[in-house]
Amino acid sequence: MKSARRFSKWFFLLLCSFFVMTLCSNSAQGAEEKIVPEMKISGHKVVSLNYTFGASPSTVRAKRGTTVIWMNDSRSSAIISFTGKPVTLACKSPVHFVVDEQGSFTSNEIPPGAVASLCFVEKGTFDYKIIQQTPQTAPTQSPREFKGTIIIEE
Repeated sequence: MKSARRFSKWFFLLLCSFFVMTLCSNSAQGAEEKIVPEMKISGHKVVSLNYTFGASPSTVRAKRGTTVIWMNDSRSSAIISFTGKPVTLACKSPVHFVVDEQGSFTSNEIPPGAVASLCFVEKGTFDYKIIQQTPQTAPTQSPREFKGTIIIEE
């Protein structure tokens, strides 16, 4: 009797584990489809984020396969979202970027002093906005919104 109970417990645990692994692999599959690992990397471009001046440079021209790195040089968190043509593919694991409900990359909150990066695969003009949160040292200031553009050429 004890061995039958023990067997049923192990069988139940094994079945639950299989079910959880299946769910996890299906949810991760959507994000994996957005990554193109065989894309040749073409270098990088750095954009500085500042609470007063926004993105510098505000326009970046680059080739396909270029990683754009946003450095948050301010004392407040920032969020980057694409407002025009969506970015739906990337060539390496993005840093501080996730795929939103519409299938486009958007950033998580980028803490002060941190970076976010995204390797561009698709050719086109990608407009984005940056929302700089209010600095903790100046709580009376309002969040600021800045704009930028990434132009990816052949």
